[in-house]
Amino acid sequence: MENTKKYLPAFHGKKILVFGDLMLDEHVWSRVNRISPEAPVPIADVVKITHVPGGCGNVAANIAALGGTPILIGLIGNDSTGEKLLTALEKRNIPINYLIKDPNRPTILKSRIIAASQHLIRVDREDRTVIPTQLGRKILARVKEMINKVDAVIISDYEKGLVAGELCQQIIKLARKYKKPVAVDPKGTDYSKYRGATIITPNLKEAALASRTPITEEKSLEKAGKTLLGSIKPQYVLITRGRDGMTLFDKKGSTHIPAVAREVFDITGAGDAVIATLSLALSAGAKMREAAIVANYAGSIVVGKIGTATCTLEELEVSIEGREPIAKKIKLRNEIAAIARNLKNEGARIVFTNGCFDLLHLGHVRYLREAKKLGDVLIIGLNTDRSVTSLKGPTRPYVSEMERAEILASMECVDYVTLFDELRPDELIKLIRPDVHVKGGDYKVTELPERKLVESLGGKVIVIPPIKGRSTTNIVDKILGKK
Repeated sequence: MENTKKYLPAFHGKKILVFGDLMLDEHVWSRVNRISPEAPVPIADVVKITHVPGGCGNVAANIAALGGTPILIGLIGNDSTGEKLLTALEKRNIPINYLIKDPNRPTILKSRIIAASQHLIRVDREDRTVIPTQLGRKILARVKEMINKVDAVIISDYEKGLVAGELCQQIIKLARKYKKPVAVDPKGTDYSKYRGATIITPNLKEAALASRTPITEEKSLEKAGKTLLGSIKPQYVLITRGRDGMTLFDKKGSTHIPAVAREVFDITGAGDAVIATLSLALSAGAKMREAAIVANYAGSIVVGKIGTATCTLEELEVSIEGREPIAKKIKLRNEIAAIARNLKNEGARIVFTNGCFDLLHLGHVRYLREAKKLGDVLIIGLNTDRSVTSLKGPTRPYVSEMERAEILASMECVDYVTLFDELRPDELIKLIRPDVHVKGGDYKVTELPERKLVESLGGKVIVIPPIKGRSTTNIVDKILGKK
């Protein structure tokens, strides 16, 4: 395998101009346990509501998560949705000073109602009319102001009226004038507005529509790729193919890039991760084929998450290094909640434990082995660095949270690891609803603060006694000569 990992450190500080349709993605996380008496539809009991940047905002979020600096140029409305979107962007370290507020146009909002890992319905609120010429001039002025300060340009088209033909062409010509690569995530059937782009990245369905070629096998795929190359004259066409990977076309021919094996939870945002990573890799000096390979890894990471999600630089590094089986065990909080619900539906017995696990030792190992024997799946809630410091003092932890997570995930008896920032695991327990909650130590079950919560959720608490003399403190004292 090519040494594509070598480009990752150079992602830091790269500036990528992102232009396109900006929106707020609202995720309504819910539980479904009953059918409405009013109609044969499920009743979604809302657990929580989260907001993340959507559309080209998610492209910018991926760039920021990968260490780059997104220069986001797009429209928001003068409304409460716009305010929520600005907050969501700032939380992800995305500059908002290049955005244009249009009081005559609502901020695009996509609300997804999700139960377990399944989308029940999506509700869209938007204005898809083409923007007025005067507004287009304002946007072009912003692009002109920043074009010579960036390393690459991304055009993210969701057919919401912003990426219109003339404006799109003006931006592409401007980028070519300043020798900046332009990557386009296209939509629709008329790709003439993308003429002259460095690369376009349609998925199979989009490529079939735009090339007017039903893609059913390799021969028709080749025809579609060549048609797009010939009609709009990009240097490259990258057709993303889901479980079949992606295929890169140029005037010399085509190159197939196999998919990275990954448990798929949600395809939302995979294209955003691909184009963000591709552009950063090109800016870091990668050839187009190398950049596509790196982007393929990023896309595979995002489909393993739920909702509109991003790929981090550390996740990308782990995936490229081939540590994927271990990395797949480390889950975000919303992911572990969905996994736990699915396991429950399948009748699996879930064992949960939590702790700092700072300097893993024999006591930890034997404890976790015994915990796994109490059920089918062992989930560990791991304290973040911040919470460890709060619990143990300013000199702790000795090992960083992601290193501790990977070490735990490498153990055969451990099925999943998820990080939590609180001092107590109550919120995780509510999400996971374990059949067994295990604690290690000299506790009495009746003394444990989590006992009432666990039992109220239908689980039970079991204490596993520690191995005498085996502790992180003892190991550190021995190293320091205190014992």
